[in-house]
Amino acid sequence: MGYSDQATSTGRRPRAGARTYDFRRPVRLAREDAHLLKVAMQTFGRQGTTVLTTSLRAVSVLSLIQVEEMSYDEYLSGLPEANVCAVMSLEPLQGKALMSLDLSTLMVMIDHLLGGSGLDEQPERQLTDIEQTLVRHLLGRALRELAYAMEPIAVTRPQLLTLESNAQFVQAAAATDPVIVARMQLAVGERISTMDLCMPYAMLQPALEQATRAQDRGEKQKQRSAAAAKTTQRLNDVEVDVSIRFDPIRMSSSQIGRLAVGDVIGLGHRTSKPLEVTSAASTFGYAIPGASGKQLAALIVDPGEQ
Repeated sequence: MGYSDQATSTGRRPRAGARTYDFRRPVRLAREDAHLLKVAMQTFGRQGTTVLTTSLRAVSVLSLIQVEEMSYDEYLSGLPEANVCAVMSLEPLQGKALMSLDLSTLMVMIDHLLGGSGLDEQPERQLTDIEQTLVRHLLGRALRELAYAMEPIAVTRPQLLTLESNAQFVQAAAATDPVIVARMQLAVGERISTMDLCMPYAMLQPALEQATRAQDRGEKQKQRSAAAAKTTQRLNDVEVDVSIRFDPIRMSSSQIGRLAVGDVIGLGHRTSKPLEVTSAASTFGYAIPGASGKQLAALIVDPGEQ
């Protein structure tokens, strides 16, 4: 049974159509966390593009396809047979991360590192010791860019631990544990393949929570600052009544009762003493009387001036 987007005869808007939900794969990655990871991986792609192009002396592009969540077993089962898995640590984050590259593309990269064109047919075999050394050096440069890209989430020290020809032997997580996989497209010259960066969710969770809290605090601080600025602006635009007055005097009730038109009251305010500038019964300045053109005016002065 399906629902349309139109309102029903009862006036209620129908619910959206049903969606498939796998209870074996509960979504743990919040939208804010997914955004942080997406930005970090996009940065890694841009930085990695520069590293690969300069190292291989061939036009290379590393770009993010998507960031997704799955179980570790699903990730392993989706890997091609001919691949090389780089096992690495991201201290101080706990656990191991994996970087999987297509073996044929890796052979093309090695060919470029050794001065070749990368266009010849590449051998289908495991890496030799010399080739592993070349790959380790290249990945070491790439991991420095990964550390830079991860800084908004956590300050890490990526380190390559080992290279494995079969990722099934790498116990980075339990089979049902959730992992975050950044799928990236890797283009080296005319060859295009994929490169995956797999990180256990348990490894990223503390850093993501802390980064999200810091981001929330920063956003709330911006909101408070903006509200304070608006309040100050509005207060500056408010009109208030200001009075300039002499020192008050005291009179008895009988004196006030005998006042008549034409009577003169001595204020007792010294001519050398500034007048008080007040608003809402609060004195906030002092002034001396004067004129501005044909209008009476007052000049604000220091209270100590005579």
